[in-house]
Amino acid sequence: MVRLGWARSPQSVKVRFGTSRAGAANIALYTTASVDAVPAEHPEVNWEQLRSAEKGRRSLLAALRPQPAPVPA
Repeated sequence: MVRLGWARSPQSVKVRFGTSRAGAANIALYTTASVDAVPAEHPEVNWEQLRSAEKGRRSLLAALRPQPAPVPA
């Protein structure tokens, strides 16, 4: 959903994992409201079929191509 531009992270945090000396990783945070809104905003997706995908199978969303952002008038 991020690649498609359907979900955007309003915030990220730096997190250290274990005792790694590689430093911290930036982790994107998403609001539940923005994630919950995606199905209503994209009724063209068969959400029931998407949710029933077997574990380990590639997401059906991977076949979709990002749409260009609308040009402001």
